[in-house]
Amino acid sequence: MAKALVIDHAAASHDWRISGPRPGTGLGWKSRVFAAGWALGALLLLSGAGPARADSEAAPRAVESLNFTGLAELQVTREDRPLDFDTGTGREALIGGWLTAPLGERFGVRLALDGGIEAVSSDGIVGHISRSLLNAGGDLFMRDPSKGYVQLGYRWSGAWWSGRDDFQLANFMESDHRVRGSAGLFRGDFDLEFGIEYLRLSGEVTVTTLSTGNEESFSSFNNGFRLLGGSTWYAADALALGFDVEWGRTEHGFDPFHQDRFQARFGADWQPPVASPGVGATVGLSVGLGYYTVPVVTSTIIPTPGPGFDTETTVNDVYSFSYDIRLGVTVYFPGTSSLKERARRYQ
Repeated sequence: MAKALVIDHAAASHDWRISGPRPGTGLGWKSRVFAAGWALGALLLLSGAGPARADSEAAPRAVESLNFTGLAELQVTREDRPLDFDTGTGREALIGGWLTAPLGERFGVRLALDGGIEAVSSDGIVGHISRSLLNAGGDLFMRDPSKGYVQLGYRWSGAWWSGRDDFQLANFMESDHRVRGSAGLFRGDFDLEFGIEYLRLSGEVTVTTLSTGNEESFSSFNNGFRLLGGSTWYAADALALGFDVEWGRTEHGFDPFHQDRFQARFGADWQPPVASPGVGATVGLSVGLGYYTVPVVTSTIIPTPGPGFDTETTVNDVYSFSYDIRLGVTVYFPGTSSLKERARRYQ
């Protein structure tokens, strides 16, 4: 798949129930050191590797010219939850794009923005929920189109939705902040990518009691990280096949409580022989198949013996299994280069 800014709002697990505050104590010290070390290494590569070939006139540019890619995407998801919870389906539509620009000869910058809506239906207590989505981010990278790249990026994702029953109205907000460092290698018709991402997940719920009008707010803050790897094979000038995997851990305030998430995805990008010579744009089609596990948190409150009313809360972490298919249409402007040239020299 073409190397582009991937904006993913699904880093946080979705717990649709109204719950009390879950204050987070932060990421463990080992995870902090690991994430900080990777980010520092990426910055050193970005700042120190540039002068090595600054005097070489034959060195290829990191970004040949300013370019823009627009994207419209539809995703359908099936989620199976264990322990007789429920089975859910989801539909998500996004539209947006990213702009890539050169910064001198060796560096480039990539900026992206997209938004849309997600509808979730469930056989259980969730019912039907519609969420508004907004995603934004950017990458600063150093790239040699004949060898590979190293980059450091930031992503922000937000989601808003409401729920109501006969007694109360609840407004939900999720916000994800992610800092990602990654590196890629170009070998013939193959691209390889490795990276690590630091996560800061937050959420807020405002509950209004309909009979009295009283409002009550709850907040949660969690930290985590993700490891990622992937590869792309350019089977032809107009066809790219990709596979990537991710594993992540989110640490909560219930020390040592944490949640793990795994995702594997296969995708194909096809550039049909259709272009618009008048404006120099190229149209592409993409399809993606994904499998991933999503943690589902359940809490059990057990009364403890003794004077007064003391309780002990047990947090159980079980996982649902999801499958999805994504269909997308891209419009690339300007140029009619092959998928490999576009990924390595432009986007």
